[in-house]
Amino acid sequence: MGRKSSLKTLPHGVQAAVLQAMEAGATIDDIVGRLAELGHKRSRSAVGRYAKQYSELASRQRDVRSVAEAFASEFGGTDNAEGKLMVHMLTSIGTRMVLPMASEEDPDVSAKDFHLLAKATKELLSSAKIDAERDARIREEAAKEARRKAADDAVEAARDAGASEAAIDRIKAKLLGLAA
Repeated sequence: MGRKSSLKTLPHGVQAAVLQAMEAGATIDDIVGRLAELGHKRSRSAVGRYAKQYSELASRQRDVRSVAEAFASEFGGTDNAEGKLMVHMLTSIGTRMVLPMASEEDPDVSAKDFHLLAKATKELLSSAKIDAERDARIREEAAKEARRKAADDAVEAARDAGASEAAIDRIKAKLLGLAA
């Protein structure tokens, strides 16, 4: 592994400005010049290597996001698609590893390996549970927001129709699921 990029030693604000310039399509010469203006002289080759590394990383992240979004559209919501993809992939890999052992009469598994497998399974199930709970909270919040909007619309319509404040309060309580 090569040495650390000299651009990674820059203050975080300057690094952020470099990345922002790259994303905006600035040339290597533009970035070198801007760094010099900010008092951080860096060579053109150092900026070029950094831009290449960033471009490759960004490309890999786009690929992961694309696969995750395709997976999510097939198997569930798009919230946290990358996390859902990882849980699914790890579960799939783990299953493929365990199936051959399950078909053996006396699998050759050490106590340590069994413990690690059980721990990994527990963590995967925990991740899936956390994911499901988060999805349920998101759905619940969306439903609450829809009820609030419906209540606001109903209150407005009731006021326009001349309903009393007591009637409006009962309508609002009913729509929001509050005790009347």
